[in-house]
Amino acid sequence: MAIGTVQTSTGAVSGVDLNGITVFRGIPYAAPPVGDLRWRAPQPAAPWDGVRACTEFGDMCIQNSGFVGMDAFLHHPQSEDCLYLNIWTPAQSAGENLPVHFWVHGGGFQGGLGDEPLYQGVSLVEQGEILVTINYRLGALGFLAHPALTAEDPHGTSGNYGLLDQIAALRWVKRNIRAFGGDPNRITISGQSAGAMSVAVLLSSPLTSGLYSGAILQSGGPRPGACTLEDAESYGAALQQKLGCADIEAMRALPAEAILAATKPAPGALTFRPVIDGYVLQEDPYDAFLGGRIGQVPVIIGSNADEGLFAPVNGADFASFSEDAKRYFGADYAEFCALYNFTPENFHRAALDVQRDFAFVNIRHVLKTLSDTHPCPVYQYYFTEPILLQDGTFIGATHSAELFYVFGTLDVLGGSTLDGKPMPVKKERPQYTLSEQMGRYWVNFVRMGDPNAPGLPAWRPAGNGEYMHFSANDVMSEQTRRPARISFLEKHRPA
Repeated sequence: MAIGTVQTSTGAVSGVDLNGITVFRGIPYAAPPVGDLRWRAPQPAAPWDGVRACTEFGDMCIQNSGFVGMDAFLHHPQSEDCLYLNIWTPAQSAGENLPVHFWVHGGGFQGGLGDEPLYQGVSLVEQGEILVTINYRLGALGFLAHPALTAEDPHGTSGNYGLLDQIAALRWVKRNIRAFGGDPNRITISGQSAGAMSVAVLLSSPLTSGLYSGAILQSGGPRPGACTLEDAESYGAALQQKLGCADIEAMRALPAEAILAATKPAPGALTFRPVIDGYVLQEDPYDAFLGGRIGQVPVIIGSNADEGLFAPVNGADFASFSEDAKRYFGADYAEFCALYNFTPENFHRAALDVQRDFAFVNIRHVLKTLSDTHPCPVYQYYFTEPILLQDGTFIGATHSAELFYVFGTLDVLGGSTLDGKPMPVKKERPQYTLSEQMGRYWVNFVRMGDPNAPGLPAWRPAGNGEYMHFSANDVMSEQTRRPARISFLEKHRPA
């Protein structure tokens, strides 16, 4: 029997029974950040009388298009009033002490939502974990810094409102999850892309001590180059000028749509992102990871074969990629071409491979350094299962592809792309088997801080360079397949 009405710190809530799993949709974890609360730290949600029926997801943060599929963007309500979380629990009572999976969505800190169908991991919950997903402020609404905001803030900072939302949600879960059958001492923070970068911040922040027991970073995490408060404030001052506002109060009075129209990001740009502000973040998370100055908990971190994000070498065609590679590799350009078979005919494959390997090298460097200082095990994975369309078109193991496998939501893979075009994906039984295995590893980690269990191939910690290779044909612990490429890129790894 599903759990019934739950008493939280702000009032009673009821959910929806889905075959023994209770889903609580749209629980407010903070006050709506509107009006005078725009660009302020999240405030407590107002208490309510009676039982709040949590049967509908809360609005996603209002955002520019291009960061979620058009199905979600066009058909999901969005609003500046967006600070809601969702809970899937298999518990029948408050005393079951189930492990908790706290999920932070990606989207470049500019878009996304916590209740996308691909995140609704019922198969994980059926294995005995509680799944929590959240919305948080995005773009300029979530990450605007400004000298006037810094001056009015009691901590003398500005810019990390979206991160403060995540921390407020995590504190809410820590405070209330026992009533939903959860264990407040077994909360794994987890995210992908900008969500993984957020998890890196949460692991590095002095504000989150004691709030989590493990962390999972998928296709993102610590990379050098976090934004300084000075630079972030300059972006904010420039936005004020662009909007033609006399002061910050005039900016607060603008409709959210006006803020969005003035801050449409260029492709690949992350103008509004986490800030080293001396309060939420006291140093670049990359430096914190390399120095072992992060939460002392087990960690999973990994990437996909064909995502190629944040590589220092780019280009839309062979000529532009070649010029960029010549500038970057200098005298070693010919060696790069030989190692990656970089030719006009093989351009796309070579570009994907070198961009993938740059991400892989950065993770290897972080894990190699972290393993010397971190007292808990760190597990690395590498996901290579490609997406294939029904017509046989090869897309590859792209950014976000592993999410459908981890959450057991392969059935929703496909749908509409960012521009609304249908993407009929070919799915076969071996892919579902891979999804089942990956889900078991993730649930085991949430439960115990160790992904291993009887019946699964052994996943060894990453101290000696091991990683778990995930594909429909190959789930096994291994080491670098092309060490010459990795050694070459390690020599050229971004500082």
